[in-house]
Amino acid sequence: MTQDRPSPTFNSALVTGATGFIGRRLCERLNACGIRPLALIRTSTDRNRLAAVEAFADIRTIDADPEALATALSSPAPEVTFHLAARYVATHEPHDIADLVSDNVGLTASICEAVTAAGCRNLIYAGTAWQNAGNDPGDPTPNPNTLYAATKQAGDEIIDYYARKRDLNSVTLKIYDSYGPGDTRRKFLTVLAETFTAGRTLEASPGDQRLHIVHVDDLVDGFVHAANLMVTGKLPGRHSHTLPSPDAISLRELADTWMAATGNDVDIAWGATAHRPGEVMVPWEGDPLPGWAPRILLRDGLRDLQV
Repeated sequence: MTQDRPSPTFNSALVTGATGFIGRRLCERLNACGIRPLALIRTSTDRNRLAAVEAFADIRTIDADPEALATALSSPAPEVTFHLAARYVATHEPHDIADLVSDNVGLTASICEAVTAAGCRNLIYAGTAWQNAGNDPGDPTPNPNTLYAATKQAGDEIIDYYARKRDLNSVTLKIYDSYGPGDTRRKFLTVLAETFTAGRTLEASPGDQRLHIVHVDDLVDGFVHAANLMVTGKLPGRHSHTLPSPDAISLRELADTWMAATGNDVDIAWGATAHRPGEVMVPWEGDPLPGWAPRILLRDGLRDLQV
């Protein structure tokens, strides 16, 4: 997995969101490179998800209190913090609001306060391209399309504050869609595979929305590469970049590519459902991370996901 992939130039790391799809893969990569990261896990974390990470990281179960976090990180402070923890809700209901704000805004502030107090000066933040949904290419003006994206933008602005006032070197990496082995999220590719196995017809939107979709190992490359740039002084201060695929494709094209790669045909009733509220039809094009590009061709990555 690590062959021909970026190797860390740092010696220690903290990872939040380590039980998530990308966070778990990042911990695996760091561990394979000889860095056993510290994973901050909330006391409420499901034990089954925790078990998948324990082989690759040192687990520290803790709540989001800044003073407790600072104490937990002070001996010694990690060289790099990867802040991937977040709560995702595509279309929120009133009961989602408190948790979205707590997990995406409050936790980000607590992490920034704790790591800067502990002496960590390098932070990589997992943002989302939805923070700029609908903008013209290259326009960095915040334009969130969902409450989730709005709370991620609020977290970004909290990091701006710590970058200015606490000399925190920080990079936001705005992610589009991701895929790869071991993905248990209810994403389109998962539903596609389940529909094939069940022999059903998949009722879908018109499928004309376009998206960037990137393999999880390429995204992990981006996080490691960004951290390397920071610790070697090549990317000091505050920055924001994207991790896109070479070309955006439509959902229909993604389905066709999956079927061609796996040899599995699925009957899809395109247009049987409407686009969900706030659907991004054309992805915003931001400033890609310098020196990074995805390596895994979509068809090759999808071939590994055969059911």
